[in-house]
Amino acid sequence: MRQPFKVNSYLLILFVVGLFFIQATQIQDGRKKKKVDIENADLYTYDASIIANAQRLLGNVRFRHNQALMFCDSAYSYNDSNRFDAFGHVHIIQGDTLHLYGDKMFYNGDTRMARFVHHVKLVDKSITLTTEAMDFDLGSNVGYYNHNGKIVDTTNVLTSVVGRYYSNDNLMFFKDSVVLTNKDFVLRADTLKYNSETEKAFIVGPTTIKGTKKDGVLYSERGWYDTRKNLAELYRSSKITNKSQVLEGDTLFYDRQTGNGRGRHRVTLRDTTNHVIIKGKFGIYNENSKLAFVTDSAMFIQYGKKDTLFMHADTLRTKPDTAATKQKDGKFFLAFRNVRFHKKDLQGRCDSLSYRMIDSTMYMFHDPIIWSDKNQMTADKIQFISKTPDPSIANLEDNAFIVMAEDSLLFNQISGKLIVGQIFNNKLRVADVNGNAQTLYYLKENNKNSGMNKLLSSKIKLHLTDNHIDSIRFYPRPEGRSIPMLEIKPEEKRLDGFFWRETERPRNANDLYPIDEKRKKNAGSIKKPALSDKN
Repeated sequence: MRQPFKVNSYLLILFVVGLFFIQATQIQDGRKKKKVDIENADLYTYDASIIANAQRLLGNVRFRHNQALMFCDSAYSYNDSNRFDAFGHVHIIQGDTLHLYGDKMFYNGDTRMARFVHHVKLVDKSITLTTEAMDFDLGSNVGYYNHNGKIVDTTNVLTSVVGRYYSNDNLMFFKDSVVLTNKDFVLRADTLKYNSETEKAFIVGPTTIKGTKKDGVLYSERGWYDTRKNLAELYRSSKITNKSQVLEGDTLFYDRQTGNGRGRHRVTLRDTTNHVIIKGKFGIYNENSKLAFVTDSAMFIQYGKKDTLFMHADTLRTKPDTAATKQKDGKFFLAFRNVRFHKKDLQGRCDSLSYRMIDSTMYMFHDPIIWSDKNQMTADKIQFISKTPDPSIANLEDNAFIVMAEDSLLFNQISGKLIVGQIFNNKLRVADVNGNAQTLYYLKENNKNSGMNKLLSSKIKLHLTDNHIDSIRFYPRPEGRSIPMLEIKPEEKRLDGFFWRETERPRNANDLYPIDEKRKKNAGSIKKPALSDKN
């Protein structure tokens, strides 16, 4: 009995795939090689002495190739190739929206490439492109120019040396001396991508955007800008600059209409007029109101000629000082919650703080305390005015208390309702005490402590040198007594309200963060082992 013929399934699959590939290749090749059709010409001529193997077509010339219809005044159609050269009022219509114009065009029907020369114009949907020379691929609807071009749409004008237009995707790519002009701003870049449908510019290299009505300037090397809504999202080396402020961040968001700029991750706000830098992980700046806000590991830094002030708080703000003179760009700086600051001659902490930059006046609230050299000053409210030249002024209001360390065990003390201290060269030199004024200070004889004065009066004025009292005046006559050193009882060494808080004093700029934040920073700074290629 004859066995039925069996076909190897693997060979069958190869045969079918091969057949499909051959057919697809033939279809594709047929599409590419489709002959250019001459639909009309008023006059056909041929002169081999002028150009060989070509017909010359004159008057109302019309060609058709695939989906493209082509018009011109005259043309050469080559007999031995699928090419023609068009001259005078050249016009191509591709699809429903794309129109191409030029004085000359050289077209290859096999590759579907058209080269336009002189007075070239492309009109597609809402955009118009003009240049002196352009290559256009009618197969993929992509245009190229390399010698300056200009594109105009409903909102913007774009110019560049090199340009690429992808009609199917509504995308443009520009390179070399790119300028985008809008009624609100001018964008300059070396490289730029642009969506003609959404009118959104994509930043892919160093780019600046300068407002025409505002002094704000954006810079970025990666991101996008919505030219209709005037919104931007920037990702690399980005900053927003105006007359006196610069906002930088790993990621920036900008709204030109409202003037709002927001930064995330390693945010830096620079005030160039007041020599101030504010850092944090999140920040907001408004170029209209000049209000700024920074939070999350926030740090305020003010550079001086001799010293630098570092300050940390949960939240930092700046706002204009309306009382400042027109000649100076005055600002108020505000700090909220867990405020700690350090500079060479002054340290402090409180819960909230206001700092007037124009005259270096600091207002401290909610358990404020400042240290200067061996002096500790506390009160319900503290005003500190830093002056150059000296003296700096410390106004301690309500429950005012000054402690001056003699050594680790003995402390000179001043308390009252209000204390005004004058500080020269980082040392308290003069103190005026008003209201329930009390002093506790040690007497010296031959550079040794011989006793202690503990006195009370309505007003007291003290002059000091190196934390030691040179002279003291009482208004009226004081109450109190002098006590020899051997007779001083432990409880007599303290005025009511005494509390030595040296352990809370910031030691340097890195000591300003709370313990939990410092641990996070230290953990982040530990270098992780490098991963192998296999991982």
